Order: sequence, then C-alpha cells, then structure tokens
Amino acid sequence: MTAPKVSVADRLHAAAFAIGGSGLVCAYWIAFFHSDLTLPNFVHNLTSPAVVKLATVYMGFESAFPLADLFVAVTSALAAFYLVGQDAKAVLFGLVASGALGFLAFIDISFNLLHGLYAPATLFRDVGLQMEALINVSCLVGAIWSIWRLWSHPLRRAEDRPSRLLDGALGVDAAEAGR
Repeated sequence: MTAPKVSVADRLHAAAFAIGGSGLVCAYWIAFFHSDLTLPNFVHNLTSPAVVKLATVYMGFESAFPLADLFVAVTSALAAFYLVGQDAKAVLFGLVASGALGFLAFIDISFNLLHGLYAPATLFRDVGLQMEALINVSCLVGAIWSIWRLWSHPLRRAEDRPSRLLDGALGVDAAEAGR
C-alpha cells in the first residue's frame, strides 16, 4: 500500500509547524538568552525605581516561558512529522501545539497590556516591544489558522488505525496487520 500524496497545503502547514512552531521558537530563546535583540529598551534604561521594578518583573515573566515554548516546539515538530506522513496523529499534535501557542500568546499579550507596554507611545519607539507585538500577533494568527485547518482536515475523521508511517517499515501493510 502506498501512502497518499501529501498535498501542497499539508506541506505548507508542516513547514509552518516545523519552521514557526519549532525553529523560530528555539531561535527566539537563543536570541533572548545570548543577545539583547529581543529585549525592550526599558530593560537597559534603568532610570528610576519604577523602571527597575518593571524590568525585574518583565524578565521574571519572560524567563518563565522556555519550558512551555519547548512543549510547543516538540508538539509542532511531531505535528509536522505526522502531517507529512499523512498520519492522523498530526491532528492531535497540531491541535495541542496550536492551542498551547495561542494560550501563551494571550498570556503574553495580557501581561504587556496590563503593564502598559503596548501603549502606542511606548510601542512606537521600542524595537524590542515591536518585535514582541509581531511575535504575539503571529502566534495568534498561526494558532487560529492551524486550529481551523486541522479541525476540518480529512485526517481528523480518519478511523482508528495503525500509523501509515509503519507501512512497509516492517515489511507488512500496517492496515492489514491490524485486522
């Protein structure tokens, strides 16, 4: 049995999971811990006790994300792998990754709004916060698009069956072996 051809839309979706959900998340944290590229200006401009307090809270808040983002990266990579293999597990891992990504984006947006970091006067003069806003919007749009697409994906309605990725790997047809 040959696996069905992977559609262009599925290839793009798998690439979005692999590049956006895994690659860019990892790249962000490398930049966060090893450069000042992702940090807002106020973190470097500690001019008053209020700014020092905000910078301390901000850095503590942001430092809580790597483990959750690792979860998003791993589930995104698994979704991409299974989507290319046309395996129904792609829907599970894709929905988990997308839901987690959307949740993390909403938490980040909530923090930034609560602390006035997305106020136009602050946002327009701070490249670090602009990058943060772009990341938040990208995460939300990507998560919503991915959930919408996966919910209507034919693999979601696939019957419970062994993985298509096992076809041929064991020298037997996985669908027939399950009978």
